[in-house]
Amino acid sequence: MKVLVTGAGGFVGQHLLNKLMKKDNNIVAINRKNNKFLSSLNIPVYETDILDFDTILNCIEQEKPDVLIHLAAQSNVGVSWREPALTASTNIEGSLNLYKAFFKVNSKGKFINIGSSDEYGLTAKLGIPLKEEMECKPQNPYSISKYCSEQMLLQLAKKDKVNVISTRSFNHFGPGQNIGFVVSDFASQVADIKKGLKENKIFVGDLSAARDFLYIDDVIDAYIKITEKEIPTGVYNISSGTSIKIEYILNKLIEISNIDIEVIIDKNKFRPAEVKNFVGNSDKLKKIVGWKPTVNFDDGLRKTLNYWVNN
Repeated sequence: MKVLVTGAGGFVGQHLLNKLMKKDNNIVAINRKNNKFLSSLNIPVYETDILDFDTILNCIEQEKPDVLIHLAAQSNVGVSWREPALTASTNIEGSLNLYKAFFKVNSKGKFINIGSSDEYGLTAKLGIPLKEEMECKPQNPYSISKYCSEQMLLQLAKKDKVNVISTRSFNHFGPGQNIGFVVSDFASQVADIKKGLKENKIFVGDLSAARDFLYIDDVIDAYIKITEKEIPTGVYNISSGTSIKIEYILNKLIEISNIDIEVIIDKNKFRPAEVKNFVGNSDKLKKIVGWKPTVNFDDGLRKTLNYWVNN
């Protein structure tokens, strides 16, 4: 099977490519910039922006992939507030460019659009596991753009009678994730303290919110199963079904580090979460492809902390 992955050089893309290659797939990568990881692989790498339709079409015409896994996005919520036009063009127009080019070349192929649980937005205030049929109420430019692109792709798929699968992937973490996400932020700080690079204090905001977390290996396993198995066009949650308090994550990382760290509430960081509990229901995906999370959450935290200690 030939699989084209956009955003292949990022956190999720690197883990996905490593797993796909172990299964003897033919891989093609699209990334805005080449990087050390992609250069180390013996695969075609197209260095381009997904807003450049002609280059995207040329890549797909040359490679003729069976499956396209679309990871590329402007996914930083803070940036989306500062640059909503860039966020909208990248996440909506870029996705449409890929759709148009892919199905022009291979109308029998499979297009996997990686979306976000953030699309549910304020619906999570219901406090119950979120299901795909529930109304979405996105509350920032990033999640609005992801929901818009998802719905446009699904409507086009219905009109064109082609196979588009869109995930709503909940929080995931692991080695290689950038700063700016809760687990990597905490783990990097704990690692710096453990290495003697900063004093034994961590300043935090509101720790009371609870979120649905998955270790990266479980998320990649879901993407692989979606790639390999027949799955109807539609939306699919990828979630653990369990919410973990942010406070637990920090305390567990400190416990794993085996050092004394003072946790200090910083009023400048304190912004009470509007949604206290955000958790998903992934029964739909489990039923169709047989996927379920297998990595113990604490083990995932340990692997992530070890990554930051060693890098």
